[in-house]
Amino acid sequence: MKKNLYLVFTGVLIVICLALCAGVWWSIGQLKTYREEYEALESDRKNSNELMAQLRLRNNSLNQINRLNIENASAATDFVEVFSQVRQAADSYKVNIVSMTQGSSENILHMQLQGNYYSLAHVFAKWRTMPFASRMTSLKIRRAASSPESQVEADVILEAMRSDG
Repeated sequence: MKKNLYLVFTGVLIVICLALCAGVWWSIGQLKTYREEYEALESDRKNSNELMAQLRLRNNSLNQINRLNIENASAATDFVEVFSQVRQAADSYKVNIVSMTQGSSENILHMQLQGNYYSLAHVFAKWRTMPFASRMTSLKIRRAASSPESQVEADVILEAMRSDG
């Protein structure tokens, strides 16, 4: 009887040890699965942080554009006003208007400018503050042929929104 009890006890211990080994083996498999899921989530978190940074940059850019109040800009009543505002901005920064002609449409103005590079940049910025809506549809800047390094020539096409069509 003692021998049978000893065999039963040994069998139960072996079964318990096998169950514990199986549990450890199953737990290791689960840990691997959870680790893979964690790494995937961590990668997604890093990607989402990058996307959030890009979204913040985009929103900041849109806010800056909205501050320009483009939708509230009025239309020019006549093209003389457009000529006047364009010339006034160029004159205020000592930029020479070599030629200024009206384009195929009455709303389009072709110009050739000459002056200091930074002065041209100021003129373009001043055009953004004109009291009517306009946009620069084309800009080509090149170094002036026989002038100092800071002197440039620019071909500009400016389109102004007019209230009469």
